[in-house]
Amino acid sequence: MKYLLAISLVLTLFLNPVITIAQEKNKDIPKPNIIIFLVDDMGWQDTSVHFYKEKTKWNSIYHTPNMERLASEGMKFTNAYATAVCTPSRISLLTGMNPIHHKVTNWTFKKNESEEGDSDLVTIPEWNLNGLSNDPTLAKSINATPFSALFQKNGYRTIHVGKAHFGAYKTDGENPLNLGFDINIGGHAAGQPKSYLGIENFGNKDGVTDERAVPGLEKYWGKDIFLSEALTQEAILKMDSAQSDKKPFLLYMSHYAIHTPIEADKRFIQKYLDAGLPLIEAKYASLIEGMDKSLGDIMNYLEEKEIDRIQ
Repeated sequence: MKYLLAISLVLTLFLNPVITIAQEKNKDIPKPNIIIFLVDDMGWQDTSVHFYKEKTKWNSIYHTPNMERLASEGMKFTNAYATAVCTPSRISLLTGMNPIHHKVTNWTFKKNESEEGDSDLVTIPEWNLNGLSNDPTLAKSINATPFSALFQKNGYRTIHVGKAHFGAYKTDGENPLNLGFDINIGGHAAGQPKSYLGIENFGNKDGVTDERAVPGLEKYWGKDIFLSEALTQEAILKMDSAQSDKKPFLLYMSHYAIHTPIEADKRFIQKYLDAGLPLIEAKYASLIEGMDKSLGDIMNYLEEKEIDRIQ
């Protein structure tokens, strides 16, 4: 049985107690490795996998062979909903709470500052604009236990890679290490990268602090590498380390792609230009295919290490 999973929220929330109960009965039962592969801002037709009863014209534009591979080996859900904004969706995934209950109804950025804007027509409601926190004293935030902390408590190495966007800057929720993750690669309070390009240090500049520059990843600075690739390489290294240490792992693989800025992944853009797509659409399609390569690389790693099946 394959257990590289595109995990639904229900499975994520209930898997841990099931494992715990089973281990109380038999201490020798191995803990399965868990991977959550999260893509940002992707439309349901922005893939060659069809989620309608038949393929749409948009499905024929994009090339996502690894999503097709995952769908063919697992289960595909075709009727689901998510909040249409970054932070509320991510907090719901991490906690199992509906936005009505956690009251994070828009994306977060700076502490105690709303991103709603002003209006003469409507009164902006009070909302938890500081996002998720493990500090019960932090005002305008939701204090809740993320599922990552439950896995951490039960002996998993919990690995966060990529976009976080759980809490505002200068709050504890900006750092995944405060939310049940042992390792954080590239996650912080911003919801988009300053740059996807290693040759631009992913937006980091000497002596200049940009709040959207991707933190860490210094070893890739100045190199001709795309952010999606760098994050994937780091994820594989961390999974490998957990395997060497004989630790079960939870990998939360959360790509910045395909959020703006819409920058070309030069490994894939030419085929879309040759197909006649306008430049911005070709760039968008290349972001999608770069994300899909990441999925394939992770699936290949699991197969090569022979850890893609429950023994």
